[in-house]
Amino acid sequence: MNTSEMIEIVRGAWSTVPAPPEDDMKFMEWGWGEDTALAFTGVAPMDVNIGSAGFFAATPLFDLPPRAAAAYLGTFLLSLLKELEIQERVGIFDDVVTRAHTLTVLTDREFWNDVIRKHLPPKCQEAVEQVAHHLVASRDAFALDQEQVDTLRELATQSNK
Repeated sequence: MNTSEMIEIVRGAWSTVPAPPEDDMKFMEWGWGEDTALAFTGVAPMDVNIGSAGFFAATPLFDLPPRAAAAYLGTFLLSLLKELEIQERVGIFDDVVTRAHTLTVLTDREFWNDVIRKHLPPKCQEAVEQVAHHLVASRDAFALDQEQVDTLRELATQSNK
């Protein structure tokens, strides 16, 4: 599967995921500023403008309540895959912060157990698993070390069913 197809899988999986309740987002402005709060609060994950200053300023997935982190994981996956698509075409990427944040989240066992496995619908969980396998296949583009590859493989194949 290529990166463009992975983008569509993520979009499809999160297409019906609504914006988390505003109460889950109450510390967004305090943590990342007004632009970030405006970019995310009340905005469905697939409607967040991933080119906005508010999006680029945010690394919230470890700090948001689990249901909000689960919802916005889709936004960060979409950004990561779009950057990979650009890198595949032109050889470079430019969003180091979002890339590092998303890769760190995806290699964190607690995040998988507490957020992905508990707060995402099965279709989104499957999409995350597919993205993890795609990242492993694209390991050179991300400069993933063997431990990261092994962790991604393991987490993506653990069944929650």
